[in-house]
Amino acid sequence: MVDTKAIKDLIKLLKDNGLTEIEYSDKSTHIKLKREKAPVVASPQAAPAGAGDDHAQQLKMAAKNAATSNNTINAPSVGVFYTAKSPQEPPFVKVGDRVKKGDVVGVIEVMKTFVNVVADRDGVVEKVLVNNEEGVEYGQPLIQIK
Repeated sequence: MVDTKAIKDLIKLLKDNGLTEIEYSDKSTHIKLKREKAPVVASPQAAPAGAGDDHAQQLKMAAKNAATSNNTINAPSVGVFYTAKSPQEPPFVKVGDRVKKGDVVGVIEVMKTFVNVVADRDGVVEKVLVNNEEGVEYGQPLIQIK
């Protein structure tokens, strides 16, 4: 299991060196980070125990900077996408719902940290492109809006 400091270090290497892709592997872990033109940072719902304030601050910036294109809201990080806070809760959004800039439309779990997926503009949900509990990649379209 890789700790959040290792991921933070990989993100820093990616940003500081102007890279678009970085990969890390050891005996039990394989991490591949990719970015387009947007910064590779994520916004956690809750920071993991022991995470530094700087790290949490960097992660909080990502949901605001998550890349969107072709009327989609894209994944701000790799992880597992969830359509609701818990199995007992209704989904954050469903087809036909109106969303406003800043609304949470889903969450991504990254190493037991939850990253909010936030709408970057107002619109109406046309399609949810990813199933609940499906693994997603950075920049992957999750929700189509018009």
